[in-house]
Amino acid sequence: MSHLPTVDKTQIQRLREWGGTELQRKMIDLFLAHSGARVQQIRDGLSGPDLKLVETGAHTLKSSAGNVGARRLQTLAADAESIAEAGRLQELQELFPSLEKEFQSACQALRTVLEELPE
Repeated sequence: MSHLPTVDKTQIQRLREWGGTELQRKMIDLFLAHSGARVQQIRDGLSGPDLKLVETGAHTLKSSAGNVGARRLQTLAADAESIAEAGRLQELQELFPSLEKEFQSACQALRTVLEELPE
């Protein structure tokens, strides 16, 4: 997975092509505002344990990460979704620290992207 970028600049550029800088800002802002709740949903599901809650949170996080080009996070969220669907709690618990760390990296990278966008 290390071959994947934290944030795929191609996806960021695609957002600009679709809706200009305004869409880029909006999508990144939405991700930063709401994706933490999805990570918390996964955490809550693991502590329940409620694998359906984990699956739902991971699915939503996967989609959101894909929208802003957070490829590593998208991949980990997809893995978490599949593992939750298969009912493998221990594997999820082992994966979660990596997902959480990648979430933090993606947020940091996206904040940098925001700072670099033209006004």
